[in-house]
Amino acid sequence: MIRNAVICDRESCLALYLEPEGLPEGARFEDVIVEAGWALRPAAVALPGYPAVPDVLAHLCPACEAGRGPVLERGKCPTCAGSTVVQDAGSTCHYCRRVVPHLADEWC
Repeated sequence: MIRNAVICDRESCLALYLEPEGLPEGARFEDVIVEAGWALRPAAVALPGYPAVPDVLAHLCPACEAGRGPVLERGKCPTCAGSTVVQDAGSTCHYCRRVVPHLADEWC
């Protein structure tokens, strides 16, 4: 199966988002990444430290969008592929702060 993917356009950011399996028929990948917290901006709007590029979309991961990026270490976060830490509430991403709750049979 071929799946879409998006990477963060911020320099030195390792963030990655893979299209989830079982995406509903007719769903647009652009809408899915926005729901996951990724920002799509025209690159013609210059970001601090980045040149303006006409007719191109810039992709920013949730961590960079919130000022907590760049993602420097890959891990198991389903939103940005950043490293996570296990806490009582679930696995929490160091970068985008996404919390994935523990499955009942995994957490005792």
